[in-house]
Amino acid sequence: MSNRYVTIAEYGRITGLSYPTIKKAVEAGQLKGVQTETGKWKIDTNADMNNDRTALINRLDEQGRMLKALCKQFNTPFA
Repeated sequence: MSNRYVTIAEYGRITGLSYPTIKKAVEAGQLKGVQTETGKWKIDTNADMNNDRTALINRLDEQGRMLKALCKQFNTPFA
């Protein structure tokens, strides 16, 4: 990620999380971010807790891709 602070929408594209989920998480302190003068949230992509969450989501995505490939290999439907 090149920008340290990204919008909720951009963070959603990066992580696959929905806008409401991210907004609730940042407001609850589960994600680290800053609120601009206009009230918009910017998510801190360098925050350790945010990077941990992103890494977990990436690992889960990769596992999902591997499971789908394995199911295809064995002609088993992937739900």
